Amino acid sequence: MSRKQSSVAMHLTLENQVAVITGGSRGIGAASVAAFAEARARIVFNYRTAEREAKAVVHHSRAYPGPVIAVRAELSKMADAKQLI
Repeated sequence: MSRKQSSVAMHLTLENQVAVITGGSRGIGAASVAAFAEARARIVFNYRTAEREAKAVVHHSRAYPGPVIAVRAELSKMADAKQLI
């Protein structure tokens, strides 16, 4: 990435946009939550069993202005998937 592209990416704003992230409590999903939060998006993410990690992701996201909501949902179940959206 060139210096100019890097500068543009650092100033990306997703204010008033909604991001739905699957598996946001750990790993790449948690990193995605952090990146979208930094870009000022409103975020909802799911977790299946990692409630403590999901709460930590929400807690760390409080440094950014947009809301971050964690939803326990097994996405292979239609009712849970609908609850996430």
